Amino acid sequence: MTTTYAMGDLQGCYVPFAALLEQVDFTPQTDRLWLAGDLVNRGPDSRAVINRLYAWHERVQIVLGNHDLYALARWAGIVAAKKNDTLGPLLADPHTDDWMEWLRTRSLLHTDPQLGWSMVHAAIHPDWDMASARGHADAVEDALRDRHWRRFLKSLWDAPAPNRWEACRNEEEAQRFRVAVFTRARYVTAKGVFNWSSTAPKDTAREFVPWHERFLEKQTSGSIICGHWATQGLLVQPRLLALDSGCVWGRQLTAARIDLDEPLIYQTPCPMFARPDSG
Repeated sequence: MTTTYAMGDLQGCYVPFAALLEQVDFTPQTDRLWLAGDLVNRGPDSRAVINRLYAWHERVQIVLGNHDLYALARWAGIVAAKKNDTLGPLLADPHTDDWMEWLRTRSLLHTDPQLGWSMVHAAIHPDWDMASARGHADAVEDALRDRHWRRFLKSLWDAPAPNRWEACRNEEEAQRFRVAVFTRARYVTAKGVFNWSSTAPKDTAREFVPWHERFLEKQTSGSIICGHWATQGLLVQPRLLALDSGCVWGRQLTAARIDLDEPLIYQTPCPMFARPDSG
């Protein structure tokens, strides 16, 4: 079996990325690399990250995160730069159009039946089995790959996402909800109400808990790799690998070898790249 590593959020932290690849003796000619989204932004060298991944595209499996969608929107002129934006060198590079067109065609959900793992950036709705989740991801991926992709991407920023599936009144709202679940979700109630904030909900009466707790309770099959949640940190549990260990915030970058019966964890320390006030 091919040696396969999954890695948490890079966010433009190229030097720790290269160090971790060296630590695991990654060989792009024979090994495979899964990346759980948020490849770019906040860290200092998104350009080097994307350049390396694009060169290895046949051996790299990526799912899109919220920062990757933001980078696409910046490239398309849909949104203005935020105060924590470090995408300038990436977007100014002469190869940017090729890189962004490649990024636009990446997945939101990847499943490998042989390995027994699925990968998403943030979350899967607890009510969605893996077949349903695949259908929801397909709807977003098809829109991003369509010739009207700019219109679709702009619509994601036109209004907030509904906080539950049943509140979606049309396909545009359904698409915002799907994207929010796959790329931004952390907490959810038993009734499927999501909180899109990066901080813990204060309304404990509504029983918000981490999405994966409810997913693993409701769905008896499916092992999930995810990133996105730096404050939660590394979680290694039966059927769950949460790999965002806060590299851009000065903690660690984490990789897991996933072609073994039990995942093998590797980490490398990271400098503090993100500004503490950047959210």
